[in-house]
Amino acid sequence: MPIKLLVTADLHLGRTSSAVPKSSEENATKYTWKRLVKYAVDNNIDAVALAGDVVDRDNRFYEAIGPLQEGFEILGEAGIPVVMVSGNHDFDVLPDILKSDKYDHVHLLGKKGRWEQITVQCGEEYIQFLGWSFPKQHINQDPSSAYDVKELDPNLPTVGLLHGDVYDKNSNYAPIELSNLVTSHVDSWIIGHMHKPDILNNNAPLILYPGSPHALSAKESGPHGPNIMTLGDGDSISIEQLALSPVRYETFTIDITGIDDETDFRDRLVGDLTDWVQDQPEEFEHASSVVFDVELNGRHTNLTEFDQWTQFAGEFEQVLLGDTEVSIRKVKNLAEPEVENLEQLAGQPNPPGTIAKMILDLENGEDSEFLNDFMSEFEDSLEKINRNKTYRPLKIREEQELMDLSETKDLLLRECRHLLAELLSQNEQL
Repeated sequence: MPIKLLVTADLHLGRTSSAVPKSSEENATKYTWKRLVKYAVDNNIDAVALAGDVVDRDNRFYEAIGPLQEGFEILGEAGIPVVMVSGNHDFDVLPDILKSDKYDHVHLLGKKGRWEQITVQCGEEYIQFLGWSFPKQHINQDPSSAYDVKELDPNLPTVGLLHGDVYDKNSNYAPIELSNLVTSHVDSWIIGHMHKPDILNNNAPLILYPGSPHALSAKESGPHGPNIMTLGDGDSISIEQLALSPVRYETFTIDITGIDDETDFRDRLVGDLTDWVQDQPEEFEHASSVVFDVELNGRHTNLTEFDQWTQFAGEFEQVLLGDTEVSIRKVKNLAEPEVENLEQLAGQPNPPGTIAKMILDLENGEDSEFLNDFMSEFEDSLEKINRNKTYRPLKIREEQELMDLSETKDLLLRECRHLLAELLSQNEQL
């Protein structure tokens, strides 16, 4: 018989979703944990697998212990085993919660950074789990280079649980060499740490970042939820994401070309957004809150005017599909100024020409002395702000997180387009 696992990672019990207009119990990750547990019981799941960061370090023991133990008890009563590893957030919390040995059906693998395997019975079938846990918050070595499969039964399906960073070889959070997993004798790997779902290898072995089952911020757009992993006869493995997160973040794009007044813009914004949600009700079946970032693109002669029209868009809230509350977090104006020949303008020795040249350099990824000097001055100013104690309280807000180089260039490109549109508008008025 096929074995059905419910697999996930990065639940971060203790946290709540940001930028949701109204406070609700559904905004908290413990709500998704309860929903996940209920789904496992109601749908005859054979085992639950958790790949680390089940508990958020900032909230730690007290926020997590109640909901986590309650879920363990419900799963235990249903005869559903739980197998997990700890990540960089809960390397010390999970062992503390489980040290009483109260839950015989809950297995924390790989304590103290040592690989460990366990065989679990699922109905009439058996499955092997191989796991490694963080022994401390920061790990610079690759744990995937140290596991030993000699004790694994080659006749049983094997699932590996690991927490770490496949994308950054210099990461402080267990950098993982993907090739080590691809060439392993493990049927599938479930990896925690990245909140965005991603299939790293779709062939044998299946290698999956399930992502966070509860969307926590606008950076975690799209559907979120645990995966059902079905291990069939032979080597067949299939996965299906369950969009169980009660909070969902989306980016919505509107072309503002040809919009001439604020009323038309409001009608387009609200109408297109609500139509998009209502046209796909199955996508938002489990979502109680959908938070949008709206991006404006296209061309217009007066981009500053659109900034004025959108300044109160963040107050938009509307209930759709019966009980799904839709809101707008922010509007980003990415439209371009209405210019017939930007290249020709960039050759002119005046302020509009200088800005046009900078826009072209940013769009084409080219360097120039002026742009490099400007970027250097911008980064110096940003660094001074981040060192200033006055702004420290702002850093706890996600919107104030440090930008990487790509985000800095996007911001600069957006501001250059606005500035060029304003300069050209002023020239027309002279």
